[in-house]
Amino acid sequence: MNIDLTEYNLIAISTSAGKDSMATTLEVVAEAEKRGVKHRVLAILCNTGADWPNAETEARKLCNHLGIQFQVVHPYRSVPDYISMRQRFPSMQCRFCTRLKTSAIDKLIRKLFPHKQEAKILSITGERREESTHRKKLDEFCVHDELTAGNRQVFHYRPILDWKVGKVWGRIKASGLPPHPAYTEYGNERLSCAICVFACDKDIWNGALVRPDLAERYLEVERKTGFLFRHNQSLASILAKGAIKCR
Repeated sequence: MNIDLTEYNLIAISTSAGKDSMATTLEVVAEAEKRGVKHRVLAILCNTGADWPNAETEARKLCNHLGIQFQVVHPYRSVPDYISMRQRFPSMQCRFCTRLKTSAIDKLIRKLFPHKQEAKILSITGERREESTHRKKLDEFCVHDELTAGNRQVFHYRPILDWKVGKVWGRIKASGLPPHPAYTEYGNERLSCAICVFACDKDIWNGALVRPDLAERYLEVERKTGFLFRHNQSLASILAKGAIKCR
């Protein structure tokens, strides 16, 4: 890592219990331990109500093993509730699911460090350029404009932005710690919401198997509104391709 962690009062890692979050946490904690500031590290998971089972349990387990603080936050409205209310699904142009998650994490940071309190904070996330066109354009390090206010300075850091997926898995393997069962037992490529509009079909099939309640809620939105899960593609047709049966 090419950043001095000792400059920061809080080192906040956003985690989802996925492989990128896990690799990021392993890297940051190792560096913080070297620098003598591991006690300043806090991992934050946002329980969106659309998560894979055991996401919170797996994230907590990793943090306990590494000896760092862990906290769970909740958005003001769960992702499935928000989808039901809007009668629409997220899209690349309107990623309200991500916004619900980041807003809850930002709220916690504001609570811990009010703007009148002098503090320098590092907000860390595990995006990688390899994952999407949007992520290719992200900065590795920048001012966090939404959280910086008054005496509170916040910076956004993405330590694995240029990593390839092989390096991510290599880092996890070297740790000797198991990743979330979604990868080992189901063969998922990614771990985000259990049923995510940006996921590959196989990950969606797996998500529907472990969260049939979520699949039913989303199918109901399609039935009621005619609004499709993805552009020109319904969730019903995606599940049918995988022979996933819902009520």
